[in-house]
Amino acid sequence: MPDDLAACLRAWRQRADPALAGVAPGASRRTRGLRREEVAARAGISVNYLVRLEQGRAQSPSASVVTALARALDLTGDETEHLHRLTGLAAPTARRASREVTPALQRLVERFADTPLIVVDAAWTIVAGNALSAVFLGDDPVGENAACRQFLGPPLVDRAPEDDEAFERDLVGELHRQAVRHPDDEAVREVVAQLRARSERFAALWDERPAGIHASSRKTFTHARVGRVTVDCDVLEARGTDLRVVVWTAAPGTPDAEAMAQLRGLAEQDAAALA
Repeated sequence: MPDDLAACLRAWRQRADPALAGVAPGASRRTRGLRREEVAARAGISVNYLVRLEQGRAQSPSASVVTALARALDLTGDETEHLHRLTGLAAPTARRASREVTPALQRLVERFADTPLIVVDAAWTIVAGNALSAVFLGDDPVGENAACRQFLGPPLVDRAPEDDEAFERDLVGELHRQAVRHPDDEAVREVVAQLRARSERFAALWDERPAGIHASSRKTFTHARVGRVTVDCDVLEARGTDLRVVVWTAAPGTPDAEAMAQLRGLAEQDAAALA
């Protein structure tokens, strides 16, 4: 997919810190990020070849060139993997994502009774969740699309502004990665197309070409029933599937752990009321 490769290379070059090329902080430059000449010099390739890559006229760079470009552009591990996939140098994956919640994964969901947990597919639609996740998120989240709720509203949770920004960038990066991993997946394509058409924020982030999602991060939420709570959010891969498990925990002995204990009590009350 040369167009996506070209767009990623341009976006990553324009985002790169000029200090990588020895430019002093605050120096006046007409070009955002790095110049093509600077990237080419850092990667050890010709400027003409970089121009052809950025214009989509060169489509099959060698593994050594891809590695050099990743280093020259100071890409993250996820972005480097994404670049390899764009150039056909990564191990092939199914063109459509698997969404089967296996019996083993369902047992895992049920065993995490004291921790909010959800399972999301490649398009970030929630396909499973435990009882505590419904209390933590305010309602049963299964069937909701986390990306659409975040960018089109109402969001699943009320985060601190800085956490909102980081989460949105992560979501866009993950959808970028899944679109390349599974190019024929209709659900991923539909979510991306809808959000690019309806959300200026999503469209702007999409054009920046982030890739991947943080496996672990700390987030602060405001919960309607227990107030503010800061939790560690871990995103785990369910091996053998294309699903992700999202788990929220709080450090023991903290007010946040006490808030999570309150949520468990509320979940028990809700379950008793339905019994």
